[in-house]
Amino acid sequence: MDTNMTFRMDSQVKACMTEICAQLGMTTSTAFNIFANAFVRANGMPFAVKLDAPAPSVTRAQMLADADDILSDFAEDYKRMAE
Repeated sequence: MDTNMTFRMDSQVKACMTEICAQLGMTTSTAFNIFANAFVRANGMPFAVKLDAPAPSVTRAQMLADADDILSDFAEDYKRMAE
């Protein structure tokens, strides 16, 4: 027999959860059911279901620009120490 549950949550958390569930190919209702069943089996908090965060992508140009900035700062420090 199915039953309904109603509870309050932060609207931003709900929006993020809905987006993540869509990426996982499920509804928020499905996610809550997965959690509830796992909670019962574990007799408490079960596990985290999440997407792996993608590694930040850095272009070659960004790496070279960062290296130029570091070398420029180093050169300025070196000049000040030499004075």
